[in-house]
Amino acid sequence: MYQEFYKLNTHPFRLSPDPSFVCMTEQHREALSGLVYSVCTRPGLSVLLGEAGTGKTTILYTLVGLLERRHYLTAMCTNPTLSRDEFYEFLLLKFGVNCTSPSKTRQLIALEDALKRRRGQGHLAVLIMDEAQRLPADLLEEVRLLLNIETPQEKLVEIVLAGQPELGNTLRRPEMRQLKQRVGSVCTLRPLNLEEVGEYIDHRLKQAGRTEPSMFSEASLELLYAYSGGIPRLINTLADTALRAGFALQSPSITPFIVHEASNELELTRLTPPEQVPAQNEVVACLDAKLREGVAGEVSPGNNAGTVPLESYASRQKSLGFFSQWLGRWK
Repeated sequence: MYQEFYKLNTHPFRLSPDPSFVCMTEQHREALSGLVYSVCTRPGLSVLLGEAGTGKTTILYTLVGLLERRHYLTAMCTNPTLSRDEFYEFLLLKFGVNCTSPSKTRQLIALEDALKRRRGQGHLAVLIMDEAQRLPADLLEEVRLLLNIETPQEKLVEIVLAGQPELGNTLRRPEMRQLKQRVGSVCTLRPLNLEEVGEYIDHRLKQAGRTEPSMFSEASLELLYAYSGGIPRLINTLADTALRAGFALQSPSITPFIVHEASNELELTRLTPPEQVPAQNEVVACLDAKLREGVAGEVSPGNNAGTVPLESYASRQKSLGFFSQWLGRWK
């Protein structure tokens, strides 16, 4: 609807975990690098933690894409409510194991034989469990037992558990100590800070085809940060609503007033104190004046209000540590 007006080729703020839109801030790149390193060194079990909406699933789909290009066997489970029988049925289907027996013993033997055979052909297996904070204790125990499928040299299946911080609390329970002892790596995603919010918005607009400076002013980005708390999922929802409101007003820039209106529509409250933002009545008066002038908040060519002075995306990619440089060779 607003795509043509804002010179976009596609929807920039869709909520689906599209790896082509992943914004590699430093923390996201380090998390992905850590997961790739764990898959290669195969300690057995890795954990990815982050609040809801911080981008865990997008990182996981990006990881799966990298692994499949390297001919890894991957199984990504996004349903944590499976029964034991359904869980093993899922494993056999995803890893291409032919076993018609309902016996768990026969299924495990068939799975181990298949993984050994595929390992001999140079194919490594990775199981990824999303929403793992909701896994019941009996399934977590099955995950632990899967780590016993190994050779004297390595694990035959590398497991990644991804979930909200409650997963960390679960693993710290005394009855989970055997599983926790097998965790070889923990990666964490936190909400974005204000600078990262600007980088995130700019990246997604560019991926959607925007070649001109961002239509979000610095004050608007501060409000986006304040209302979203730096949670990417909320940023997407709020930015999309703001673009629809801006299109309705035929405003070439997204002003603080438009962000306020979008947050009211979504019934959001400020999660993070914003930087100094004009009072709403001042913003309304300013917008009304611009509308009367027929420019509806247009940013003048010499004004940088539509952009945030950020380190460029390419430069940010080059400034990271060893794991990040190492990950670059995987792409």
